[in-house]
Amino acid sequence: GDAGGESAMVGTLPTPCGEGDASGATDQGVTDDAIAISTIADPGAQAAPGLNLGVHQAMTAFVAYCNSLGGINGRPLELTLLDAALFNYNQVVQEACESSFAMVGGGGALDETGAQTAVDCGLVDVAGFTISPDKAESDRVYQPLPNATYQFNVGAARQIVEEHPEAATHAAMIYSNLPVTERQAERQIEAYEAVGFDFVYEQAAEIGELNWAPIVVAMRDAGVEYVAMSSTYEEFVNLQNAMAEQDFEPEVIDLEANFYDDAYAQTAGPVADGSLVRITTAPFEDDPVNPALAVYLDWLEQTAGGDAKPALLGVQSFSAGLLFAAAAKACGAELTRDCLIEQLDQVTEWDGGGLHAPADPADNEITPCFIQMEVADGGFRRAFPDEGYSCDPENVVELTGDYGEGASEDG
Repeated sequence: GDAGGESAMVGTLPTPCGEGDASGATDQGVTDDAIAISTIADPGAQAAPGLNLGVHQAMTAFVAYCNSLGGINGRPLELTLLDAALFNYNQVVQEACESSFAMVGGGGALDETGAQTAVDCGLVDVAGFTISPDKAESDRVYQPLPNATYQFNVGAARQIVEEHPEAATHAAMIYSNLPVTERQAERQIEAYEAVGFDFVYEQAAEIGELNWAPIVVAMRDAGVEYVAMSSTYEEFVNLQNAMAEQDFEPEVIDLEANFYDDAYAQTAGPVADGSLVRITTAPFEDDPVNPALAVYLDWLEQTAGGDAKPALLGVQSFSAGLLFAAAAKACGAELTRDCLIEQLDQVTEWDGGGLHAPADPADNEITPCFIQMEVADGGFRRAFPDEGYSCDPENVVELTGDYGEGASEDG
């Protein structure tokens, strides 16, 4: 579309992309002709081929959308896709350090390995997502949906306590035997216990575990009626199959946003039906589709075609692109990293035009809003609320455990 058509809006957000006469080499990666940005994901990971490919696709779609309108103040975006392949995050951050103005829309499963590197070379990162405290709490990092280490959204937990009080007091937490998933499990346990949960069983599982029977037996013996798992959906599918084989049917299965993936629902099949997944983005299943989400999906189809992978993290990446563009536009022709940070520091409420629930990127504050989705018939449907988001300031719990610190400019 052109700047005067429907593409001038992304949902409720007037597009930050458009024509202009900005020029000049004002900072690294900024020239008369382009603004160079990089996006990191892990699609080349041998252990999980295609990991977060949707992030690369989303940023490719965003750049095509933005450039179709004239770029940012007339400067087109020039995108470099970087593949961390899981273990090379620091290496690709170094590549971005050499030529990019900023990193935009990306993230890495092992982002702690390059968090300090990005700060040290002066990059600004408008990230699609973060994993580690090193990155989530880092200087020079902004997220459209912050993953603040010392906050946790317990909206879904409060809903479960209200509807399934007995299950909440007979809870189990399973997590992959990795520092990142163990830390996430610890954060969830602290947050959920603050609103009435009692975890009667906690267990680490080895990556690629083949024998889940002992864990299933232990959960049954402990009287577990609620099960959560901090891991990949592939691992949880194996656990759910083992639970089905032993006729162990806890009252509630409650899963993180990374399980909001058709591949999980389709791989697990009927054993996953009824499982709950908490999200903070506009659901793909809503009818009609959220107008901002429709822009993302339209440009994803235009740029990726039959290989398109609509993804929750892709939605966050598209929003990160918009957030970056809005801040860069406000800088006008004199686009520098210092100006970009100055503008990002003023964005205290952001929802990407409706792509997701409102959050506070400037102050790294999480959203108090959530939606519960339910697995059904190889897909997902809304479980709560019937429309929109459920939002309550009391949904945000402040954590007191020691979960680490962010990369620092003093660092």
